[in-house]
Amino acid sequence: MRKNSKGFSLIEILIVLAIVGLTVALLSQRIGKNEGREMRRDVRIFAAQIRDLRNKARMRNATFRLVINMPEDTKEKQSYWVESSSRNALITYDQDELKKRRENLREEDKDKDPSGFEADKELSKGGPQPLSNGLIFKSVEIAAQKKEYTAGRVYIHFFPEGRVEEAVVHISDGDKLNWSLAIHPLTGRVDLINKEKKLKDFQ
Repeated sequence: MRKNSKGFSLIEILIVLAIVGLTVALLSQRIGKNEGREMRRDVRIFAAQIRDLRNKARMRNATFRLVINMPEDTKEKQSYWVESSSRNALITYDQDELKKRRENLREEDKDKDPSGFEADKELSKGGPQPLSNGLIFKSVEIAAQKKEYTAGRVYIHFFPEGRVEEAVVHISDGDKLNWSLAIHPLTGRVDLINKEKKLKDFQ
């Protein structure tokens, strides 16, 4: 008796492979869109935190600064946190000025920041925070410094009278997605643009 042998023909195998490939492509596209939406949401949350700092500075009659830490060693994680000062804060990037002020500190205050700021207990109780979902700080432009920073610690100041240091924070997913957060000096408004846009273009 002749045995019945059942199997898949080449055409059937190709059809199955095509269906599997199409399914994988559709799922990958959907996952990519979801990740993009989550990133946009996280950037909007960060922008809202910046806007809130202006209100906090006015209500508490204190000077705040948003610290953005971008280590030169790319293996180290980026982070951000909030510092505050109720005393006369020193707003400067001048290392000589900071050194002079440190020398004038009392012995028990030598380990403190000579600019008069310290981590705000209410707003930075969790310590330095990373940007979520694989986002990174690409660069920060400070109008008063006339400079774009791509590494190191950068400070954006918020003053008790409601004035804010003019700046643009550039955030990226490290690939194709880029956002620019422009901080307005008089109103504290944060404009969120879905592309990299320089400070001079906002001005």
